[in-house]
Amino acid sequence: MKKLIAGITAFGLSITSPAIANAKQIVTPIVSDNNSNSLINEDSNISNASLSYSLNNEQLIAQSVARLNFSWRTAHSLELTAVGINFIMTANTPDFAALVLLLLSGHDVYLVRVRLENTGNVPLRVYPQYIRAYYGNKSTSVIPIADNRFLQPDILEPGYYIDKPVIFIAPYGLNLLKDVGMGYGANSIQVTYD
Repeated sequence: MKKLIAGITAFGLSITSPAIANAKQIVTPIVSDNNSNSLINEDSNISNASLSYSLNNEQLIAQSVARLNFSWRTAHSLELTAVGINFIMTANTPDFAALVLLLLSGHDVYLVRVRLENTGNVPLRVYPQYIRAYYGNKSTSVIPIADNRFLQPDILEPGYYIDKPVIFIAPYGLNLLKDVGMGYGANSIQVTYD
């Protein structure tokens, strides 16, 4: 009877006292049981448990997320005026002739502001050429303009955004708010829209 009471007492001490607990009771899982790199000590050999594990290249690529949030709005009339004045001041005769032919053909030049925000966790290369304007059953790409006031090809770091104007050509008389949709098309980037 004394041996039974001593055994029960010793058993109770081993459960409640952290000093007597074995390594298997101390180790707790940090990652899920389904993961092969789990930190649970399956046997009683704690030296096999690792506190960190390395990821191979495929796992790093799988964790990389290339995501871009795209939004747009109509440009202010002052922005459009500034573009027009700049064109008049710097354009040469062939540029004017091309603009006159464009306007006579029933087309117009539209200016909108786009906002590209990197919501992923890897740097993104963004290009104005990937932005399209949709109207009716047609679409057109924006025209890249070599002027830093307009959207330029750039590398966008995670958490950062670019908010710049772009120009596209479409039939005259479109209502930007009702008739036009804008989108960003790059196959390697997940795009969300506001």
